[in-house]
Amino acid sequence: MRSVTAAAFGAIAALARAALAEGPGTLEPLAAVRWPPRLEASAAARPGWLPRLADAGQAQAAEQQGPQDPAPPEGRAPAAPDQDFDLLAPQKPPDEAAKERDRQLMQQLGRRRTMLQLHQLGGYATMATLTAAVVLGQVNYLDKYGGGGDTGRWMTPHAIAAYTAAGVFAATGLLALFAPSPLEKPSRVDTVTLHKIAMAVATAGMVAQVVLGPITGSKEGQLSQRDFALAHQIVGYTTLVATYTGFLVLIF
Repeated sequence: MRSVTAAAFGAIAALARAALAEGPGTLEPLAAVRWPPRLEASAAARPGWLPRLADAGQAQAAEQQGPQDPAPPEGRAPAAPDQDFDLLAPQKPPDEAAKERDRQLMQQLGRRRTMLQLHQLGGYATMATLTAAVVLGQVNYLDKYGGGGDTGRWMTPHAIAAYTAAGVFAATGLLALFAPSPLEKPSRVDTVTLHKIAMAVATAGMVAQVVLGPITGSKEGQLSQRDFALAHQIVGYTTLVATYTGFLVLIF
């Protein structure tokens, strides 16, 4: 074994000396190198079936691996077979009828928002004018039946405030009544329902006031005028309380 190793190192040294003698830049030998007799004998003694056996082993390994997928194009990662699916089903574009329905829905929602904003402003105006009408009505009642001398100086201001409150109340209610409601809402008891109930009571009281006011004025000089005036006063306070209740339930 040592002699074979020494012979191999000798052959390598001979190649190196030949390359240096030729000059830099090449390692080609100037003459054929003669291997030691033992190495040549070992190469000649190699059986002829050894290369064929190696080739047969490589072919069998290639068959076991199976056909390989072609390489993906540059800049694109290969897709996993288990993830090659769509999460959402393909959707067809909306037709003209659907677009028209959506456009009308948006218009109705915009109109409703504007009308409800005006309804809210009308609510403030209703409370202000109705409060003034009730206060002036109380002052007029005290002037006529509470020892105020029955001067009659509060009668006209009370009538102006009362009719103004009735007009503002009616306009505010019509804004909410005719506001479009394109979206259906489930029936349940909430603040909007309480607001509607309170305003229904206030509406009944306002209609009663419009009727009682002229009747009370027509009873001048009669004993029944005081009774009509008292009923007019009670309905006025009831209407005021119901209006404030309907306003406050939407705020709190």
